[in-house]
Parts: sequence; structure tokens; C-alpha cells
Amino acid sequence: MKKFAIALLALVVSMTLFTALPGLAADPAKWPEKTVELIWHSKVGSGGDLYLRALSRFLEKKFGTSVIVNNVTGASGANAWNRVRKSKPDGYTVLGVSSTVVASPVINKMPFNYESFDPVARMFIDAICIFVSADAPYKTLADLIADARKRPGEVTFAGGTAGNLEFIGARELMKAAGCEISIVPFEGGSDGVVSILGGHVVAGVGEYAEILSAYKAGKLKILATFNKLAAEPDIPTVAECGYPDAVLEKLRGIFVPKGTPQVIKDKLAAALKESMDDPDFKAFYEQNSLVPAWAEGEDFVKILAKQTEQVKESLATLKK
Repeated sequence: MKKFAIALLALVVSMTLFTALPGLAADPAKWPEKTVELIWHSKVGSGGDLYLRALSRFLEKKFGTSVIVNNVTGASGANAWNRVRKSKPDGYTVLGVSSTVVASPVINKMPFNYESFDPVARMFIDAICIFVSADAPYKTLADLIADARKRPGEVTFAGGTAGNLEFIGARELMKAAGCEISIVPFEGGSDGVVSILGGHVVAGVGEYAEILSAYKAGKLKILATFNKLAAEPDIPTVAECGYPDAVLEKLRGIFVPKGTPQVIKDKLAAALKESMDDPDFKAFYEQNSLVPAWAEGEDFVKILAKQTEQVKESLATLKK
């Protein structure tokens, strides 16, 4: 009986220690102690993927741990967002976001939205362009709009994942210009570029970073941008082309699972802000015309709420 009691006591002690170990390993104050995974909802080579990979290189230097990018595609972004939403709130699964995380849940009536996460920070506004193949007959945005007016619904626009903010921007432009276009979704902006170059789609609306290589190679021409390109000051904005009400500010930022400890969020936000001054990361975002637009905490939440209303208002107008 005595041996049994001793054995039982040893088992209880060992089980107690075993149960306690995960808690010890997950001390928020010690974060990060292992690999951090950055989740992105679109393909390798998309604008957000490139941004996260450049950011991950800085974070690895900053924290001394591995930081990997995992592309979880499909379901208009829902696969990636559910992956993070259902992850442990321990700082080791982090979500890279664009305004698609605002628009897609509204457009596709998903059972969650940005409020299902803890927003950490907006870092940039992404330059969004309207572009065509280099041999297209359009020299200006006015030429493209004139053709769309002549052929309602026949002029096709390539966009990214169904439900992203580019769709809203294209629709806002369509409404302002009094014409009808057809928007064709692609899993990533690079796929849209291939379709345009192949003559399958007339034009595209997407991120400058995604079309940069084809544009620099002379295969594409940019007719206008929703946001002024510092790298291309001679290219007019949509507002300068006569459509100031067609506003589009696609954000780039970081979310974490709901309930992530504040100490982790603060540490992550501080690192993200520090990255903006890192020479290597700065060279990346300047080359890709990402506009620094830092906002965190409640300021970031207000931006997300405002964009949600923009999406809802745009959809309501189109249904009338």
C-alpha cells in the first residue's frame, strides 16, 4: 500500500509538472521564443506576400527567431482568416492584412469580420493602379472609359481575390464615369497580369508591386493610379483624371488572434514601427511605392470601421 501511495504521488506530481510546462513556455513577457508564422490570404508573388516577406526579414533580425510567411489561399480570404482566428492567441500566428479583410466579409457575407481579431497596426497605404497591356489601343484613362461606355459590360477588368478593395475602387470609378465594366477575380494580381498580357482581359486594377516587373519590362502601361505614385510622378491619379469621388486607400497591416496578451501586441507594434526606419525594409517599400501611414490601437480600428462603411455604401448604391 505504501509503495502504491508513493507511486500515485509521483504520478500526480509528474502530471502537474507536465500540465504546467506549456504555461511556462508561453510566458507572454518572453515572446518570441520560437518561430513566428505570418499568414497571408493570397499567392506567393502577390503584393501582400512580397510585403510580408520583406517585413519578416527585419523581424528575424529584430527578434533573433525564425519568421516565416505561409500563403493560405482560397475562399476569398476566409481560409487564411479562419486559420488565424482559430489559432492560439500566443503571438506565434500573425495575420498580414490588406483592405480585403474589410471588404470580403461584407461582400461575401462571412460570419466574421475585422472585429473578430485584435488589430495591431496599419503600416502602409498601397498604391493601386489601372493598367493595360503595352499594345492596348488606350493611351489614357479617358480612352478606356470611352470604350466602356460604347460597350457596356464588355470591357473586362482583372482584379485580385474576389472581395478585395480593388473591386470596390473599380466599381466606384464605374459609377462616377457612368459606364459598366465586368470585373474578373483572380487568386493573385500576377495571374491577372498574365491574363491581360494574353489578351483574355482588357484592363486590370491592382497593386503597383504586383505589376512592377511587367511594367518595368515594357509589357504594361499604367493609365492612372488611385494614389499618387512617388516613383512615377507623371502618371495621373484617378482624381486628376476627373473622378475625385472614386477614392481608394488600400491598407497594409497586421492582426493577431482575439485575446492576444497586450504585452505581445505592444512588443509587436514597437517592432513594426521600428521596421519603417530599417534601411533594407525602407528600400523595399519605397521601390514598391508603399505609402507609410502608421496607425495603431483605436486609430487603426476607426480606419477599419470607416472602410467597412465605404464598402457597404458602395454595394448599396450598386443594388439600386
